[in-house]
Amino acid sequence: MKTILLLAYTWTILIAGSQGYFFISNINAQSNNVVNNENETGVIPQTFTDVDLPTKPESQRVDLVMPSFSNPTNITNPLFPISKLHSAVLLGNIDGAIFRAETTLLPETRVVDLNGTKIETSVSQYTAYLNGRIHEIALDLYAQADDGSVWYFGEDVYNYKDVVVEDTEGTWLAGKDGPAAMIMPAIPKVGDVFRPENIPGNVLEEVEVKSIDAKVEGPFGPVNGAIITEELHMDGKYEDKIFAPKY
Repeated sequence: MKTILLLAYTWTILIAGSQGYFFISNINAQSNNVVNNENETGVIPQTFTDVDLPTKPESQRVDLVMPSFSNPTNITNPLFPISKLHSAVLLGNIDGAIFRAETTLLPETRVVDLNGTKIETSVSQYTAYLNGRIHEIALDLYAQADDGSVWYFGEDVYNYKDVVVEDTEGTWLAGKDGPAAMIMPAIPKVGDVFRPENIPGNVLEEVEVKSIDAKVEGPFGPVNGAIITEELHMDGKYEDKIFAPKY
C-alpha cells in the first residue's frame, strides 16, 4: 500500500508537475475492466486472525461497515486527494539507499464487483527507485465513499530485481483476497483505528490516529491541519505517518 504523503524516514516531498505515465506490460487493468469478486457484505468480515499482533479492540475501529459509493472516483478528501493530486515525487533515503518514488493518477478506471455491487475505482500508479534502479511498480485502486472516507480496493504489485520483475508479492484484490479497506476516514478523530490492508497471510496494516489539527513542516514551509498516525505492520513494528491537507 502506498500513500501520497508519508513523512517518515525524513523524506522530503516535492509536488511535481506532469511526470508522465509509467506503464508496464501485461497489466490486466484496462479502462472500466470489471473484476468479479464475492464475500462482501455491509458488515466487513474481519478475516485476519494473527493473535500475536497487538491489534486494537474493535470498539476503536471506524472501518467495520461498508458505506455507499455513488461518485467513487471523485476523491477529494483533503487528507487523501487522489483526484486533485495528479502527480507527485517523493525523495529521500531508506537504510542508506537513495530513494525516489513517483505517484501518478492514471486516466483509466477499474470496476470491482463486490458481491454484485459494482464500484468504479481510480487507478494510481506508484513507481519506486532505489539508488537509481527501479524497485517496485504498483497499481493502487481507490474510491471515495459518500461519507467522504477513502477506501482501498487492492493493488497489483510488481517487485523488481536487476531491472526485471522478480515477483508480484503483495498483490491483492478486495472481495477476492479479503475485505475492502479504509485508507482515510472522512473526519479523523484521535483514537480512530482502521486497517488500510487486511489480507490473511499477505499483509496487515492497522492505523491509529494519534493527533489531529497538527502543524508540521512541509516541503514549502509549515502545513496546518495535519494528522499524525501510528501504523502497525505484520512484523509487529510500528511506523509513524503524517498526512496533511492537499498532499
